[in-house]
Amino acid sequence: MVATRFLVLLAVALTVVAADITAALVTRSEWNARPASGDMDSMETPLARAVIAHTGGGGCSDDQSCANLVRNLQQYQMTRQKFSDIGYHYLIGGNGRVYEGRSTSLRGAFAGANNEGSLGIAFMGNFDQQPPSDAALAAGQSLLEQAVGQGQLVDSYQLLGHRQVSATKSPGDALYALVQQWPHWSDN
Repeated sequence: MVATRFLVLLAVALTVVAADITAALVTRSEWNARPASGDMDSMETPLARAVIAHTGGGGCSDDQSCANLVRNLQQYQMTRQKFSDIGYHYLIGGNGRVYEGRSTSLRGAFAGANNEGSLGIAFMGNFDQQPPSDAALAAGQSLLEQAVGQGQLVDSYQLLGHRQVSATKSPGDALYALVQQWPHWSDN
């Protein structure tokens, strides 16, 4: 009885999250992003692929720590890796919020030659041993649905793990196992 009630509440909660990810979206201005430092190549949307990554390192579970983590990642990628901006299009915190990265009409900087035509979504943290929070996973699935609805991804997009397009362990073994069960998963 308790288990059934929990599953019903979980289904309702996931439906609400899936209904509108914009309520969970944290814009660049809200997380205090730096402006891009240089030109970036444009891409035509809708894109054919969505690539799921993790940022590695520590994660976050509340609005302040997640905003700080996105800012620190942007700082690192722009100064140490010499990217013109943060490399991902979206980042997802353990708080279930989606952080706006670079524009989806600009090529990302996360998968080398495979950035073209790919929407880069990174879960913040290291998910080799443990998966992201349920809120983060629900936000990721909702984000993909909204990306199709907003014309950022084609209806028949391929969902890939970062390790399929780059020499990396990202998105971590635990997250990679879960993502393989999501709609649009592709072994290619």
